[in-house]
Amino acid sequence: MKVQRTVVISQPRYLPIVSYLQRLYNADLFIFLDTVQRQGRGWENRNKILLNGGRQKWLTIPISSSSREAIDKTVIAGTEWIEHHKNAIKCAYHDHPYFNESLIDASYDGVQDELLENKFNYRPALVRMLTNICAIFEFSPQTAMASEYDDGDFGCSDRLLNISRNAKADIYVSGANGRSYGVQESFAKSEILVKFHNFPQPTYTQFNSSMSYPCLCFWDVIFNVGLDETSYLIKEKWSLSDS
Repeated sequence: MKVQRTVVISQPRYLPIVSYLQRLYNADLFIFLDTVQRQGRGWENRNKILLNGGRQKWLTIPISSSSREAIDKTVIAGTEWIEHHKNAIKCAYHDHPYFNESLIDASYDGVQDELLENKFNYRPALVRMLTNICAIFEFSPQTAMASEYDDGDFGCSDRLLNISRNAKADIYVSGANGRSYGVQESFAKSEILVKFHNFPQPTYTQFNSSMSYPCLCFWDVIFNVGLDETSYLIKEKWSLSDS
């Protein structure tokens, strides 16, 4: 019996939320979508941490190239932001019950070298960081670049279909947003099954906060509930639906 090949396609994310890491863990092949424009106010180069008192703070990687530039051509402005962001995370979470400074340092390991070696290109630096984060949770995802498979001029959902076909996918797993941009209609032309990833955001007590703030970066989960519990959330069997 043939083993079905499950493919996920998504832009690289900076400081991803737990659901993104669950897709990285469960996919047979996770393809970084590097052939599309970076979203100017999207999640490719920023996310939020939670400060004492419930104030949320954006950590944004500075970009020197246009927002119209494709992700594989996007250029980061310098390296100073690395230490600034590390210090901001440490300052925000240093008094939390499961704070571990060494994990923060490990997540940024080699990122500056990638920037310097690749002329400040965004893609290898972000992929290096995502690889580091997966290593913190003790798994190594099977990954590739969309530029290895994207061989035509397609619209959004048809591009995903083309990449999935070339990657020999049997199942394409989409995030929740795929429901709104025609994924089901495009994949209906093929034999590739479409599934949607269902991930209820975890609720947990957030230190020094009287309210619950969902969809913050994974650091907020780790430092509030611990590495082991966060790893369990990532590695539990993902919930998929047909619509």
